[in-house]
Amino acid sequence: MRVLLMSGLALGLLAGGAAQAQTPSFPSSGAFGHIDDEAAQRGLAVYQGVCASCHSLNQLHYRDLAGIGLDTAQIAGLANAVKLATGQPATPDDVFKAPAAMSMGGAVPPDLSSIVAQRRDGTRYIYRFLTGFAPAPAGVTMLPGHYYNHAYPGGQVAMPPVLRDNAVTYADGTKATQAQEAADVAEFLTWASDPNLTARHVLGIRAGIFFAFLTLVALATKRRIWKQEG
Repeated sequence: MRVLLMSGLALGLLAGGAAQAQTPSFPSSGAFGHIDDEAAQRGLAVYQGVCASCHSLNQLHYRDLAGIGLDTAQIAGLANAVKLATGQPATPDDVFKAPAAMSMGGAVPPDLSSIVAQRRDGTRYIYRFLTGFAPAPAGVTMLPGHYYNHAYPGGQVAMPPVLRDNAVTYADGTKATQAQEAADVAEFLTWASDPNLTARHVLGIRAGIFFAFLTLVALATKRRIWKQEG
């Protein structure tokens, strides 16, 4: 992934109907959405194995991974495997290690901590972008060092296609197709952008139920009062 990965309009305004029809449903979408912890954990593996060499997550600490179901030992092990610039292993309290500074055609890969929140329909946009690479249509002259992506405004990006079948190995045995990897890392980045999404939606549902109950009580009380006065 790269700086041009997340820029401009949502893909929903740009991609054709066929591409949109292939976009999976994400459990995190909608007013009642929730983060799929298993998908987010697989997405973490994709981020680590494919994205982390270019993109930072500088708003997240390793300890935050408890939010997608990792336990203390898993988090400590993951952090300990990372060597910081000091040469020391990371701890759960450290921010995700940032990659070395780099650029692609003069563009700097963006931090992905809140990239989903920054884009309209961000979860689906990421999926569509990551699966949107294709040969350039006839008559399209590509800029040097650029790749065609039908999901990106203008169609040309300096980032190469980074996902492929079996780019990572999933611990849960899920088949790592390109589409699966794209969906999983989109779910992970959705969580990264809004770690409280599930709790917030649950609270909203509970609040709705509570106010609905209060409304029923108020109506029943009002009817009783009218009946007594009548």
